[in-house]
Amino acid sequence: MTTTTGSAAGWKKVAGQALIGFAAGAGGMFAALSVLEESDGINWPASAIILLGIGFIYVLMGVFVGIGTLAPRLVGQRLLNVADADEILEERSSMGASAVGCIVLGAALMLLAYAAGSDAAAAMPVVSVAMAFWIMLAVLVLFTLLSMWMWRDFDELWRQLTLEISGITGNILMLVAAVWGGGAAAGLVPAPHPLDLVSLAFGIMLLACFVATARRGMMTPR
Repeated sequence: MTTTTGSAAGWKKVAGQALIGFAAGAGGMFAALSVLEESDGINWPASAIILLGIGFIYVLMGVFVGIGTLAPRLVGQRLLNVADADEILEERSSMGASAVGCIVLGAALMLLAYAAGSDAAAAMPVVSVAMAFWIMLAVLVLFTLLSMWMWRDFDELWRQLTLEISGITGNILMLVAAVWGGGAAAGLVPAPHPLDLVSLAFGIMLLACFVATARRGMMTPR
């Protein structure tokens, strides 16, 4: 009876999390697309809009984890898939760093999408495409350094999980790049837009995170 009750409570928690995530994601993208429609964004290439969406997902993830980390008892234990607030407090430093990393990385991707989209629409972006690229590159360097710093504090589970995510990302990316590139060379499909390569890399890494955590049962309601 206790197990059944706990399981039901866990799935209710997941349903609530999914609802909050959907509402925040849909509301944010609706607002972003509304702003784009009123400006030059209606003329953006699809590749820029897709990259904007991927960047937004990273920002949204970072915001959720960040809020949960800052208020573990009030918000975190309800918003995040953790057993209780004490689990957040134990992992507070790594979770906080991950949240900041996701927000900064997502913002850099959105900035690149904005600059490239505006440039393609013959508008005058506040930040040039070249500047947005160098900002994204700097963020990736900092992100790598941050990951190396966090690696020292990872236990065996998190180290294995990180390696699995990297492996899944690399394998899927290699397959998609080979098939898409070969197909484009043969004239079977359109060649990828430069932004598509960026979207592929970070979109597949996001997918790999969900696959790796699900395989280890870390997405089971708690």
